[in-house]
Amino acid sequence: MPDNELTYASIDELAPRIRSGEISPVELTQASLDRIERLEPQLNAFLEVFSEAALAQARAAESEIRAGRYRGPLHGITVALKDLVDVEGTVTTGGSTILKDNVAGSDATVTRLLKDAGAIIIGKAALVEFAMGATGMNPHYGASHNPWNLDRICCGSSMGSAAAVAGGLSVGAIGSDTGGSIRMPAAVTGIAGLKPTYGRVSRAGVLDLSWSCDHVGPMTRTVADCAHMMNAIAGHDPRDPASSEQPVPDFTTGLTQGLQGLKIGVPLEYFYDDIDPEVEAAVRAGITLMEREGATVREVSMPWVSEGRKINLGVNRPESFSVHEEWLKKYADQYSIEVRARLESASTIPAVEYIRAQRARRWFNEQMALATKDVDVLVTPTVPIQTPTIEECILRPGGDTISPTTNLLGIFTGVFDTTGEPSLSLNCGFTADGMPIGMMISGKPFDEVTVLRAGAGFEAAAGLADKRPPID
Repeated sequence: MPDNELTYASIDELAPRIRSGEISPVELTQASLDRIERLEPQLNAFLEVFSEAALAQARAAESEIRAGRYRGPLHGITVALKDLVDVEGTVTTGGSTILKDNVAGSDATVTRLLKDAGAIIIGKAALVEFAMGATGMNPHYGASHNPWNLDRICCGSSMGSAAAVAGGLSVGAIGSDTGGSIRMPAAVTGIAGLKPTYGRVSRAGVLDLSWSCDHVGPMTRTVADCAHMMNAIAGHDPRDPASSEQPVPDFTTGLTQGLQGLKIGVPLEYFYDDIDPEVEAAVRAGITLMEREGATVREVSMPWVSEGRKINLGVNRPESFSVHEEWLKKYADQYSIEVRARLESASTIPAVEYIRAQRARRWFNEQMALATKDVDVLVTPTVPIQTPTIEECILRPGGDTISPTTNLLGIFTGVFDTTGEPSLSLNCGFTADGMPIGMMISGKPFDEVTVLRAGAGFEAAAGLADKRPPID
């Protein structure tokens, strides 16, 4: 079977065939490695590929399954990890040169849980330096290229995870999201990306950017695959002080319920102001489709919602500086222009401003809860603009120190990093030049099941999940 037929298959499609022995985990892993070898020079999705270790894991999975010790839907499935996530005995660079010798002494909790579920860790995905940036540019290791158009960015700091999944190099991936870096790359590469509720998935063993805004979550080609990965990685972890003790549901339970009776809120303000017309048309068409499928759509007034992104930045910038303060003193010349400028700017923010941002965050979250009490989810665009080119995002000596595009890409996603609510991006259509458009479905705290239900219902009705980029 051609490698793309295997690696573009969903977990739902692969798992029963792996369990029955029709497909071997070794066959799937080798298909991923073959595709990486062929396409990685074009995509630049990985910082490191674990070829030998992955094949060893695959052989072990094959033996277990043959012996009747099948672990579940992720057993034998290839997964890429954003290179913020520790894998014992391997380097976690965070996309930097400062940490080029940073060998992890143990697995991150999310790594361990994936391994416990039988997943094959295929490699470390590329990212923006220290996850600080929305354009997907990294001057140390290069940008990841969008499989739908190699001249375009993959967006967000989880750029390599998105390129790996969208390009069929890996069945699933793990990303992180502090201002939108799971959902933005998912939007521009046409895949599904879920930012779980803050505290739902452990961040132990994952490099910090902003401890009160950081989320870890799955990136896959279908909504159902996000649910399968959540079943493996969610849960309380004493290693993470922010980890929630909320009961963990089966995240797949709502996937086949459809949209009938679901109450969808559409914000009147901000999310549809001054956005690209093609983006707006695609998202509005998606909402109309959801209504035809039985959802109830109502407009929701939230005139204060534009403050969400500002609060997100007001919190995460001082927190990120505190993470980097000592490194910045020692290794300032090893930071990229954009990241160093961002950190140095954050260093001047008074402590009182950080406290005000956290107080404003509490107020904002109360307003969000009141505004959404009569709806199940909010539906909005993920990204307000069409996918920029890599050339447009390159910083030139003597020019801007932060890409102007950075300030636009995350204006919607950051709202739900402020609230910590679950938020999913999935493909809702394409621009005239063939680039994916993302629709964002955001729900109430710890109600990922409803968010995933809404996403799966739309996905089934829209029929877009099987679309593939032209790269091969």
